[in-house]
Amino acid sequence: MQNSNSLVKSSASSSDQEIPRRTMPMLDQFHPCIHDSIENIVDVKVDSNCGYCAIAALLGMGENSWSLVRNHLLKELAKWSYEYINLLGCIDKFEELKRSLLVDGLSMVCNLCYFLI
Repeated sequence: MQNSNSLVKSSASSSDQEIPRRTMPMLDQFHPCIHDSIENIVDVKVDSNCGYCAIAALLGMGENSWSLVRNHLLKELAKWSYEYINLLGCIDKFEELKRSLLVDGLSMVCNLCYFLI
């Protein structure tokens, strides 16, 4: 198996020439079978919203736009609620998922105050 971090085979050409691929830091942290599917990696600060920060950064919105990502996901759940309820198996799990995506501005301010003390 070749290291997909450094070389990519050209699928459009019939030749076996390999095209250099840009090096991505931390690619070795992911299983080799998904390396070809990874286009970019961002290193965000670790907190309870780091996954949302990474998505926001990769979408070009900036890490601080994590709350927008959560709000978009909440709207997606509302739009497709019937499908998600069926997928999750019951309305209680659906409601729990919705609550987990809510962004409370006051709690963000309180958390900030806690870290400043």
